[in-house]
Amino acid sequence: MTIRVPIAKPALGAEEIAAVTRVLESGMLISGALVAEFERGLAERCGRRHAVAVANGTAALELALRALEIRGGEVLVPAMSWPSPAHVAAWVGATPRLVDIDSRTWNGEAAGFVAARTAATTAVIAIDQFGVPADQPAIAAALPGLPIIEDSACAIGSTLAGQPCGSFGAISCLSFHPRKVLTTGEGGACLTDDDGLAEQLRILRNHGQRTPGVFVCPGPNERLTELQAAIGLVQLERLDGMITRRREIADAYRAVLPALGLELQQRPVGATLNEQTFGALVPAAVGAAGRDRVVESLLKQGIGSGILSYALTQIGSLVELGQSAPIAEQTVARGFALPVHTAMTELDTAEVIAAVKRALDELD
Repeated sequence: MTIRVPIAKPALGAEEIAAVTRVLESGMLISGALVAEFERGLAERCGRRHAVAVANGTAALELALRALEIRGGEVLVPAMSWPSPAHVAAWVGATPRLVDIDSRTWNGEAAGFVAARTAATTAVIAIDQFGVPADQPAIAAALPGLPIIEDSACAIGSTLAGQPCGSFGAISCLSFHPRKVLTTGEGGACLTDDDGLAEQLRILRNHGQRTPGVFVCPGPNERLTELQAAIGLVQLERLDGMITRRREIADAYRAVLPALGLELQQRPVGATLNEQTFGALVPAAVGAAGRDRVVESLLKQGIGSGILSYALTQIGSLVELGQSAPIAEQTVARGFALPVHTAMTELDTAEVIAAVKRALDELD
């Protein structure tokens, strides 16, 4: 089948190509001046004192836990997510404790984290799901004494009560995967206001080196390259325009899709969204089988689509934990994603909406 409107497409163009070409011509490919400049831009954009660029978003989460000296106990993680937050908790020697999500925002909420907290809890990873801000201030206030990591992988450019995502928690983490609003191909960053944590993150990402040849702890190589930073700097300059176009597409969906019987992720009061992913839930009555039929129909019509996310209680690497999260499991069973990217035209958007209507009509 031919996909005319892909589910995602990186917003890359002549400026990014020119920036990469300049790096190639310079011969300086590893972390250098452009990485430092990119870090300054990220810190400013997210309202942080420090940004530490790393190889990818998963590395950002792992290094955040290691910098916070989380080596055991339980780490609270929302139960609907890409597996990375739970996996990194396990990698550092902790047990992921999967916390059910709010049925409206699809985020972990303060009450759920409080109910899941035990004497063994050592940290919390609070996810801004699909770029929709979690209520990070409420979560932090409800969990005194626990370090909070804001997993803002999808949320650069989103805000809550005027405060940018990426500015909450002891450390916040970004991803620059091609599915994200701002991409460097792969890449990520840790952001913090703590000078000591920033220093430790820089040591950890670079083989445990405090200064060249002075190794103070074991550490991986999780550096970002100059090539990636060059792309990221261009993307930062274009970020607001890319978000504006994404919002136009998402607003068009929101104006029509609820009337067709679909449930959408709710926007928290006072939040602005970057529209990283646009998800919808089929009616409960048709369940997972109906969701699969909708996705299949959309693909046959040339519209990119797929499942929304994962219920971490159900994936093979974590199912042995024996935990349950009914809301996350039901949301994943009914959820699918629709195209949102800057290459889409108004005609593309209308075509997606029409294809969704036909797919839902086929369920009758």
